[in-house]
Amino acid sequence: MDHSHHDHEMDPTHDGGCGGHGHMMVFHAGVVQEILFKGWETSNALELFGSAVAIFLAGVLYEGFKYYRETLFESAAMAATADSQVNIAKNENGTRSCHTKRSPIYTMFSSGHVYQTLLYFIQAWVSYVLMLVFMTYNVWLCLALALGLAVGYFLFGWRKTTAIDNSECCM
Repeated sequence: MDHSHHDHEMDPTHDGGCGGHGHMMVFHAGVVQEILFKGWETSNALELFGSAVAIFLAGVLYEGFKYYRETLFESAAMAATADSQVNIAKNENGTRSCHTKRSPIYTMFSSGHVYQTLLYFIQAWVSYVLMLVFMTYNVWLCLALALGLAVGYFLFGWRKTTAIDNSECCM
């Protein structure tokens, strides 16, 4: 049986008909790399280093953005809790009532919820873009991204009130 027509499927450097811009599906440390879109291509170590710095900063800013979004939500929750505490104090006339209604943080079409939804969309989109950077399988870009996320967490994560991020798509 002749399997020669399938040899290219096992070759990780075969371009798959992409005009020489094939996507390697193995980790590699090359300096020639197409990143995210045509036009963002590196052809030497200096260009790759510059791209790695940009990706590192994107990772740091991504973690800062997540912290900002969480902080906005928490401040709205604290404001709602403070309003509830005022209502409890007003309703107390000698006896403590546990049946006071807590005001909701957001309603579905409130400006706060719409703003949080927009921020979540941006966070999800950036998360997937960063995942695509990692999927270049370029060791230097993957390392830059992971280090950027770690430094971002170091800078912003110590202020978080919860250790688990339920809004994370790709991690």
